[in-house]
Amino acid sequence: MRFLRICCLLVLGLLFAEAVLASADKDFLAARDAYGKGRSDQFSRYAARVPERYPLKVYLDYWRLKGAGPAGDDWLAFADGHPDTPLSERLRQEVARSLGRSEDWTGFRNVAGKLVKQDKEIQCFDLRARLAQGAPDAGAAAMALWRTPQDLPSSCDPLFIELAVRGWLGTDDRLARLRLALAAGNLRLARELLATLPDAIRPDPNLLERAQRNAEQILATPPTDPAQREIQLYALGLLAKNDPDRAAAIWEIKSADAPEADQGYGWGTVAVAAARQQKPEAAGWFMRANNRLSDSQRPWFIRTMLRAGRWADVYRGIAALPPGMRDDTVWRYWRARALKALNAGFQANQLFAQLSQEINYYGLLAYEELPVRMEARSDEFRPGPDLLNAVASRPGIVRARLLHKFNLNVDAAAEWEWALRDMSDAELLAAAELARRDEWYDRAILTAEKTRELHSFDLRYLTPYRDLAEAQAERNGLDPAWVYGLMRQESRFVDYARSGAGARGLMQIMPDTAKWVARQMGLGRKAHAKVGEPETNIRLGTYYLRNLLDRLGGSPVLATAGYNAGPGRARRWQAEAPLEGAIYTETIPFTETREYVKKVLANAMYYSRRLGQPSTSLKDRLGTVPARAGTEPATDGDTDTEP
Repeated sequence: MRFLRICCLLVLGLLFAEAVLASADKDFLAARDAYGKGRSDQFSRYAARVPERYPLKVYLDYWRLKGAGPAGDDWLAFADGHPDTPLSERLRQEVARSLGRSEDWTGFRNVAGKLVKQDKEIQCFDLRARLAQGAPDAGAAAMALWRTPQDLPSSCDPLFIELAVRGWLGTDDRLARLRLALAAGNLRLARELLATLPDAIRPDPNLLERAQRNAEQILATPPTDPAQREIQLYALGLLAKNDPDRAAAIWEIKSADAPEADQGYGWGTVAVAAARQQKPEAAGWFMRANNRLSDSQRPWFIRTMLRAGRWADVYRGIAALPPGMRDDTVWRYWRARALKALNAGFQANQLFAQLSQEINYYGLLAYEELPVRMEARSDEFRPGPDLLNAVASRPGIVRARLLHKFNLNVDAAAEWEWALRDMSDAELLAAAELARRDEWYDRAILTAEKTRELHSFDLRYLTPYRDLAEAQAERNGLDPAWVYGLMRQESRFVDYARSGAGARGLMQIMPDTAKWVARQMGLGRKAHAKVGEPETNIRLGTYYLRNLLDRLGGSPVLATAGYNAGPGRARRWQAEAPLEGAIYTETIPFTETREYVKKVLANAMYYSRRLGQPSTSLKDRLGTVPARAGTEPATDGDTDTEP
């Protein structure tokens, strides 16, 4: 932080001594506290003491402006005068919302056009403005926004009413969104959509609740209109989640009366539910869909065929994906694997070569598939003193670091991200190094990951708490690269991290798990209370990871999945026969856990190099996941909670 103090003094033009800067810090924080409590007199008194050139003075001006009155031209003048801070974006957003609510479309477009990012509320105002001004592409853009299973803000309601008045949004569009909402479990939106349907096909409003109580009863009643058909398909999905075999037996009979597209969607619904339970019957049910699958069902078709080793169907499933989805890294990799399995080695190697340039899980796997491998990149960019000084002197970086020092983490992160815009790779790595020096580890990592050509793996894969991590890894017989890979994914080394579920610390340990581990280790009754402290957290976390590794057959893939989703689930996801680790990982039902395992084990690869370990392939780390065995009794440490 010494360097930060010097930068602050430089920004102040060397007019103030260290003691004056410390006093300004104190007055700034007091003014902020007074503003938060609505004490305007106290705020004014403390704010008046802060020097004009104090780096965070702009925040005092911002709070003063916000307290003076509603959004208006003075807010825009402030935003125009302070473009290097995210405060300008916040003010423009509020002015844009105000203009949108008053339907001043000319004024709105002028303000919204300067925004870096538009949220859904402002997007809807913008589309209304474009429709009002006759923009030819506004209707199509508005319909694209409509097609979502998520709730949209109330500012979108007039937009969709206008689309309906113009004849662009009809009953079929409402039914299509109803299907999306029901598939996503968004019943609030589903009820809203049902209420907007024409009287002739508007179902009993209690039908959804009846489907939840007794899905088979809904399936037993033939639908008389498209809306009832959608609720029947919803009931089919509910039944399939609990009993896919029963759902398939019922749909075998009921699908005969459904339109062909709905027949396919119904079989896809049953198959996805079965696939998420790792049932081998899923493959046959997917084939019954005859390729009439929704976009959200298609990835599960591919995962099912991967698990079954049906590479021709894997290739066919990827080819059927929408273009935007088909080009995702995951499906490019598995397309290459399918080509290789189908003896199209030249095409496969072309894809592997492209993917191998990416710094991620699939890039590592693709590199290992190449028949001739170029030496792995070892270039490491290190910013020099002049570049570090130049980046450190930027006002936005000064503000961000000062806010971080005060633990004002939301504002600090916003300032930091704003300051990174348009930085070159070299400047980004200089900023990452400054964050590392401040022990602002999550910002250092996130910043280093933004580079495109120049890279620093030392900054991407930081090793704080190294003595603690390596000592506890050795004590528990664990690979320290794996421990670091997991810790990086869990917390980005933010020692005070706390999840919404209550997990705490560097290794994000749940309270019940901490208590169980502390008992197993014979620690004092209060040891788990210190789980937020780095030493205790790493000690408990590595012990638990070792425990999982032992209980799950020594498989790092299973242990990593178990750490995230619980060991019981990791076992249930095993197949009846041994399975390639990469395929087990790709077919994990929970998106969070699936991505977690990939990232942890890819991290471990990069940390292995960082720690100077002997070379090990990612494929070897993934290994072969053994066949499913009998279940073992649950223990207090078996904390299976769905992410």
